[in-house]
Amino acid sequence: MKKVIIFGGTTEGKILAEELSAHGIFCLYCVATEYGRQQVEESPYVRIRSGRMDEREMFSLFRAEIPDAVVDATHPFAQIVKKELDNALENYGRIPFFRVLREEEDGMQEGCRYFASPEDCAKALQHTKGRIFLTTGSKELSVFCHSPALRERVVARVIPGEESLRSCSENGLQGNQVIAMQGPFSTEMNLAFIKETNAQILVMKEGGRSGGEAERIEAAKMAGIPCYIIKRPREALEGESLSEVREELFQLLAIPGEPQRVHVTLAGFGMGYGSLTEEVSSCIREADIVFGAPRMLCDQNLHKEKYSYYLAKDILPKLREIMSRKDAGPQKAVVLFSGDTGFFSGTKKLKEALEKEEGISVTILPGISSVSALAAKTGESWEDGKLLSTHGVEETDWASKLLSYVSHNKKVFVITSGSQDVRKIGELLDELRTYKGFELTITAGVDLYGNERIQNLNPEQCRSFEEEGLCTLLIRNPSPKKKRLPPGLSDGEFERDQVPMSKEEVRALSICKLGVTENALCYDIGSGSGSVAVELGRLDPGMKVYAIECDPIACELTQRNIDGFGLKNVFLVKGKAPEALHGLPIPTHVFIGGSGGNLKEILETLIAYKKEIKVVVNAVTLETVARMQDLIQTYGFTQVDVVQLSISKVKQVGDHHMLQGQNPVYITTFTIPKDCSIKGK
Repeated sequence: MKKVIIFGGTTEGKILAEELSAHGIFCLYCVATEYGRQQVEESPYVRIRSGRMDEREMFSLFRAEIPDAVVDATHPFAQIVKKELDNALENYGRIPFFRVLREEEDGMQEGCRYFASPEDCAKALQHTKGRIFLTTGSKELSVFCHSPALRERVVARVIPGEESLRSCSENGLQGNQVIAMQGPFSTEMNLAFIKETNAQILVMKEGGRSGGEAERIEAAKMAGIPCYIIKRPREALEGESLSEVREELFQLLAIPGEPQRVHVTLAGFGMGYGSLTEEVSSCIREADIVFGAPRMLCDQNLHKEKYSYYLAKDILPKLREIMSRKDAGPQKAVVLFSGDTGFFSGTKKLKEALEKEEGISVTILPGISSVSALAAKTGESWEDGKLLSTHGVEETDWASKLLSYVSHNKKVFVITSGSQDVRKIGELLDELRTYKGFELTITAGVDLYGNERIQNLNPEQCRSFEEEGLCTLLIRNPSPKKKRLPPGLSDGEFERDQVPMSKEEVRALSICKLGVTENALCYDIGSGSGSVAVELGRLDPGMKVYAIECDPIACELTQRNIDGFGLKNVFLVKGKAPEALHGLPIPTHVFIGGSGGNLKEILETLIAYKKEIKVVVNAVTLETVARMQDLIQTYGFTQVDVVQLSISKVKQVGDHHMLQGQNPVYITTFTIPKDCSIKGK
């Protein structure tokens, strides 16, 4: 088995180890500390050796392992290791050796001071004032902590390893002067550290792109503080780029050439760089190519190959061109989508297109949507609101939805394409207010996390809205109209046996007359087969339905139908009404399909609740109809409606089809007012 020894502890070393092991090349990955060991996973093709080595120990390692190649992928500032490694290789003899050169940032940065050594930097710091945010790591701590006056001004950020923390303690730093965290760190995180520590100066090493140099410089600029940079040793520049080392290693080890591959990450950009998740920020830092709308690519520190594309028809040809390049190594591309990738996003269509391409793999990372951002900034929740997008959608597709959502919900969040959409929405809401009498208020969030403006508007003000920028609306209706829910199950969908059941036409009209709305609480008294209770339960998961039945056979059938439809909001209550009603929640709607001779007692129980209740009573005998009319007059029920329903259904008789009549049913609908009383009581 071919073998490569990699001196790592860096992003470049990790990448090489993972690629070589994926091709069946054994890698001995050498790191200086136990913490460095944690950054790479061991496998059958990767063994990790931790601990510092001098040239004698390195020589012994080469003689014991007899590698096919040695790679130096250590940090640019690890000069002692590099010198020991060069000496060991010279003594060992001829062996293929590669040194990875970390890619540098472009030129000298404005607002930064550069120093040849840590000592020169520390000397310059003695002539400054204020807190120092030191991000050079733990090796040079003694240089910056030698002077007590300088030491007490330092807050050091180091990796959370035992050796680093011990160095902090040995150099006299107190707990509140140490930040132990593993990078990489985004510009926003660096800025947060600067603000939290009240730093007046940021100190760093010239670490190159993968070392997060640009993000620290930009954070210092944003905070308005100087950045002191220790330049990397000039001799560390002797080497090759990661892609060049990779290409030569593959040739040396006879790893067969393979088609160029691109891994594409579809990433949520949120509302901009101020709202990026750390996961997305890290992905952008590691990418070779970035796609997105122009506003997403305008960051000066985005030193990437970038294209202002966001549609598959533009992105795919560019990716094919990239895959046609020879010997460039696997590429990482990021496509940025505003907001969240799973929320009114073009992610789905692009993912489907990419997955049809040979050599392209896809990952999706979420972002913060403008809806969740606006909800947070207004102190609202969004889980109980309706969500709508007009962005890139024809008005004919969203206008009717908007009117329905606003009419029936207290909160509606709308993602718009900008001021033109807002003006049209204002016209629609103004009409809704005129015809329905709704008192609507609108909160507009423009360019959230950017040049942010949050305004409270009414429909008329929306009609003249001129603010430019990405805009999300929160429309509030404090008194929405409850939405009626229609039935629709056929008789054949229920188990029946010999238990009576309301026929589907009767059931449908009865439920329509009942007028149930979302989150209603219903009784089905005399449930029989449970068809009405099941039908009600299916209309809205927020509804609760209690099926009251005293016959054991009917109870068993009702439960089977409840279970057969998988309903968890319909509950069987065994017993006879009105006694079985005691202890149940007070209903908003009641259907009585069978009273067992206790119609008067059932109604008096409902009256005693002192709450407005909508009731539907079905009857097939004239005696029950007459009894119902007497009770309506006695108690003064309101909104009374009586329908006599006669149904004939076609039945085949030989070669002919005849209408066969069913027993007429009387459907009586009324409302029990909350101030209704039982006379004489």
